[in-house]
Amino acid sequence: MINDSFLDESREVPSTAPMERVVAWSVFRSREEARNLVEHVHLAPGQSLVGGHGQDSVAPYWWVGVQVPDVSHWGNVTAVHKHGRLGD
Repeated sequence: MINDSFLDESREVPSTAPMERVVAWSVFRSREEARNLVEHVHLAPGQSLVGGHGQDSVAPYWWVGVQVPDVSHWGNVTAVHKHGRLGD
């Protein structure tokens, strides 16, 4: 069974509140949709799933991301999904 308890943590998406070494994430409007992604992510050694939930001006959201041990070993560093607060 996959541990999805991180979805219950109040944590803004990394494009709003940057999170160290998170290279990719997806945002969903329901916990069930986020949980479905969790079931299908294949991680390399040393990688882990991270995520949480928050709310924007539209509605609540849940997000799932991948945290890597070393961003420089992940691949093309410029391809990291959103670097800063505004995606810059």
